[in-house]
Amino acid sequence: MNNLYKLKDFQFTYPYGNSSINWAGSYEINSGDIMLIGGESGAGKSTLLHALKGFIPETIFGKMSGTVLFKGKDLCHLSSVQRAKIGYLFQNPASQMIHKTVRQELAFGMENLNIKPQVIRQKIAEFSEQFEIEELLDRNIAELSGGEKQKTALLAILLMDPDILLFDEPTAFLDPSSAKHFVGLFHKIAKDKTIITVEHNLDYLKEHINRSIFIKKNGEISEQSVSNIIWEPSFEKIKKITPGKKVLEIKNLSFGYKQPLLKDINLDLREGEIVSIIGDNGAGKTTLLKLIGGIIKKYSGQIKYENNEIRQIHYKKYYQDLTMLMQNPENHFIFNEVIQEVNHQTDILQLINLHGYQKRNPFTLSEGEKRRLSLAILWSLERKIFLLDEPTFGQDAKNKENLINLICQMRQQGKSFLIISHDLPFIKAISDRTLMLKNGYLENVSGVLNA
Repeated sequence: MNNLYKLKDFQFTYPYGNSSINWAGSYEINSGDIMLIGGESGAGKSTLLHALKGFIPETIFGKMSGTVLFKGKDLCHLSSVQRAKIGYLFQNPASQMIHKTVRQELAFGMENLNIKPQVIRQKIAEFSEQFEIEELLDRNIAELSGGEKQKTALLAILLMDPDILLFDEPTAFLDPSSAKHFVGLFHKIAKDKTIITVEHNLDYLKEHINRSIFIKKNGEISEQSVSNIIWEPSFEKIKKITPGKKVLEIKNLSFGYKQPLLKDINLDLREGEIVSIIGDNGAGKTTLLKLIGGIIKKYSGQIKYENNEIRQIHYKKYYQDLTMLMQNPENHFIFNEVIQEVNHQTDILQLINLHGYQKRNPFTLSEGEKRRLSLAILWSLERKIFLLDEPTFGQDAKNKENLINLICQMRQQGKSFLIISHDLPFIKAISDRTLMLKNGYLENVSGVLNA
């Protein structure tokens, strides 16, 4: 095998960081490797991908030592065309979208490579059919679900025909069906490519990985046997409690953008109850949360909080009792320091495994750390109802376990949760009821999911 990457004594520390990624000695990544990077959230997995792409130290600042060579050259000395051969999928797909429509986004990378327009059109048509996103091509990216944005970002990278694929949580926003479809198609397309991926949903990848490294929290990196990987973690089912009074009641709710999306939705939520909603990408799950959260105000039917239609409740009063976790954690940040975001409550940072990050800028955290911080901001608000959109995004098994325990404690205090997630092991452990949103309708699937 040809050597692609060589790292020697690589170390990187972010400004105000209290830990670093520290790769003592030398290590090689070869052509044809399909490598999994594992480790705790915040251990430096994404940082390592940034280094392999060449973002460090050019666009991501911090203290760096050692070398990262690509085909024997320092990454800083590569031309833009050479760098384009290293495809990179960000952990948050929205952060790499720059165009208005999906078609424009897919064409952009190929245009930069001076590919002829007729070839671009042909490749977009071919790949969009393979990825089953033909109906998205002329959609506005701002209107896409998180999963649809993930598919678009993945396809935009593959259309540029890179030699190396660096993937940071490629299935994070995909429903199970889409994730399995992508992994199968991805394996077919990427037969002759080198793949380096960070992924917490390991079950999708177990048939494709041939190498694995693990990054400890202290930055130490070691190679591990693929046979020792726990591909699908399981969590203990939380104990049932008797729910209290009805706090939310939805009757005959219907909503659509240009086409009907939600049809005759009926749903209620009680004190101390945890209800989860699953469904395919684009089914309308996030839209439903936005309707309940009062972000989208025009709809037919009723949404009642404590027997009052929410359109008749002043928003200040409503938001004293209800809060919503957005799919993009950065939407919650308004300060320059982590400690300010949680109103100087250091005990909350300890609870979410961010102790020692008080002075860090929230935007410099890893995506998993950003997600935990956004959750901590909600906990500090002490609301009664929590609407959570993909709360386990970017989290390793240990942090998911911590989240389960935290939600369990809060529901003992009468807090209520409505959760959207594609993370089925998490859903099975945490939910009193699980509903599936399909073709605009809600169906109770608790019995089927737990069978």
